[in-house]
Amino acid sequence: MNAAVLSFTKAMAEKGIQDGVQVNAINPGPVRTARLAKRLEDTTEEAFLREEKIARIGEPADIAGLVSFILSPHGRLLQGSLIDADGGATKTI
Repeated sequence: MNAAVLSFTKAMAEKGIQDGVQVNAINPGPVRTARLAKRLEDTTEEAFLREEKIARIGEPADIAGLVSFILSPHGRLLQGSLIDADGGATKTI
């Protein structure tokens, strides 16, 4: 699925260049939401981190901060980027 999202992002980014639109994607990993809370009911957070092989669980503010960066003048060079914000879960390029 990630490969499909990356391909779609790249295709839309190419079109975006023609139209003056910045196109990027964020691939979030586990983020502390109600959905994740249900998953964590049957395990400890430490066990979850070990099982998922990640450094930590993300917070909604982590993703919001990344979005803010992309949309700010500091992110103006990003076009067609897929950013993994997943605590190290993605081990491939």
